[in-house]
Amino acid sequence: MRRVFDRGRTVLVASWVLCGLGLAAVTGLEVRARWLTPPTPPEVVQDHTVRNVADQQGRRASFRILLFSDEFRWRLASYDAVEDGASFPRFSDGMKTVLDSAQEIICVGASSEEVPAGVGFKQGRAHEEWRAARRADRIAVWVREALSRPVPVRKLNIGHHAPTRGRANTSDQRRVVIILVLDKDEGINLDESLRAAMAEEAESAPLFDSLLTDYSLGAGKAFTWVP
Repeated sequence: MRRVFDRGRTVLVASWVLCGLGLAAVTGLEVRARWLTPPTPPEVVQDHTVRNVADQQGRRASFRILLFSDEFRWRLASYDAVEDGASFPRFSDGMKTVLDSAQEIICVGASSEEVPAGVGFKQGRAHEEWRAARRADRIAVWVREALSRPVPVRKLNIGHHAPTRGRANTSDQRRVVIILVLDKDEGINLDESLRAAMAEEAESAPLFDSLLTDYSLGAGKAFTWVP
């Protein structure tokens, strides 16, 4: 009888040890994902992480959304620099490390409220949305050049900024935003999850609210992805 008891106790202790090891492994992964992400690079002035945001099917993803500084933005957001192809911004080593940490990268292209002189608003908006797509495409080229490992890169066209009154300088409307997908469930709808992440944090992060409400292609039911 005692042998049976001892054997049962041994099995129970072994089960506890295995459960403890499994819990430690899960906890370690959570700590690594939560605390060991690379620090904010010098090019970035706003750095927001939004975790475990579900799409409509309950699949989840985590995002790190980076807004570039004014000093760095002009090199990326200038239309002339975008079209020039020869211009190439130098990412810091810290920025390269951040890019390499992602499972996927989303490059956002945006255009200011300005439209070409002598052109109707509808035609002008269509032209500016095209320019926003070109910005997303060019930023994606620069990001790929900075990567040291293969990371899928997507391009999101957020569109043309809504008109404002009495605005003399609109350069800040040509936002430069790069979104990192830190982790994701298989088969997730990134469009739905990213939109939900921005909506959830819109009050604490005005950047998210602006991207969803102030730009022509951000306010729709679905995002516009550049091929």
